[in-house]
Amino acid sequence: MVLLSFDTEEFDLPKEYGVDIPIEDSMAVSAEGTELILDILHSMGVRATFFCTTTFAKYAPQTMRRIIDDGHEVAAHGCDHSNPLPQDIAKSKIELERQYGICVKGYRQPRMSAIDVTAIEECGYSYDASLHPTFIPGRYMHLDLPRTPITTGKVLEIPASVSPWIRIPVFWLACHNYPFWLYKMLCKWTWKHDGQFVIYFHPWEFVDLNRDPAWKIPFIIRRNSGKGMQARLKGLIDMLQHQGAKFVTYTEFTNIFNTRRNRAVV
Repeated sequence: MVLLSFDTEEFDLPKEYGVDIPIEDSMAVSAEGTELILDILHSMGVRATFFCTTTFAKYAPQTMRRIIDDGHEVAAHGCDHSNPLPQDIAKSKIELERQYGICVKGYRQPRMSAIDVTAIEECGYSYDASLHPTFIPGRYMHLDLPRTPITTGKVLEIPASVSPWIRIPVFWLACHNYPFWLYKMLCKWTWKHDGQFVIYFHPWEFVDLNRDPAWKIPFIIRRNSGKGMQARLKGLIDMLQHQGAKFVTYTEFTNIFNTRRNRAVV
């Protein structure tokens, strides 16, 4: 199974490099990228999970409605991506459900920072997708944490995939910078070894990040952005489909995982 997801948030990346852009401009970039992603998924017959901030949901209602109408899952990603607060775990679920009449089952903390799984359970979520079990300099050190799904209380923790043994990250930034043949090889190896492959991207990656030098975004992020990432996403999906992989939402995977666990217990 393949769990493909997108952190659907305001384009606040320039803030990390000292550049503050108007929220309208930020949202225009994110909405544009999301629409491009939806076009690709529709053309390839794939459903995904979109972890949405309430800020994105507020400013891009038409795009949100398309996500839902196209059959994708909406999960929570906090409220203000740049300034996550403890209360946002509950607030984001409540607001997304109220605004769009959906049932939100999962959560991912902005920037995959540390999260209390107990709080996830108390807020009524079925799964958490906030763990990246690898080492990213300057971001996190999670080499001692599980690299495959594990149940904590009533919550299924679904980590982003990393390669077996040495935990090479295969997340969005790797897709930008690895030779694409190598990236696909690592993804295929991880999927076959684990039986599932969990991968995430951001809408703004699918917009040309070179078009405004004032954003001051590093080359390793700008590299292959826009049409390059659109082509790579298509190539990744095509490779996995030809290998016979089944694309499922995070909630579908959670239900399958829990059913298998319950049968094993019986």
